[in-house]
Amino acid sequence: MVTKIQQTQADLVRAIADIAVAMPLARTVQLYQFALFLKTHPLPSEETFEEIVADEALWDTQFAATDDEKLAALIAAVESEINEGKTLPMFDERGEFIEHQYLVLDWHPR
Repeated sequence: MVTKIQQTQADLVRAIADIAVAMPLARTVQLYQFALFLKTHPLPSEETFEEIVADEALWDTQFAATDDEKLAALIAAVESEINEGKTLPMFDERGEFIEHQYLVLDWHPR
């Protein structure tokens, strides 16, 4: 007997394969590298698939209610940061994921 969750996962795997087949090879490699990243960074054990589905439904509802002008302003701000070089790339020139190391300063408010 196949559960709804197993069927949903099988459908997602097929959909991802369909997407990958239609991509240029370089993008397929990036998709593969991202999948490897996700595999090595599993979800916290207390988060179940059902909870993820419920959370996604909540996000979908909230996104549908998003003010288009506010979203456009946010997109413009992000694009500006990217164009000004204030962001770090996720992938290198070979499409491999980059794990950045951050310097944490010891800061104490006065």
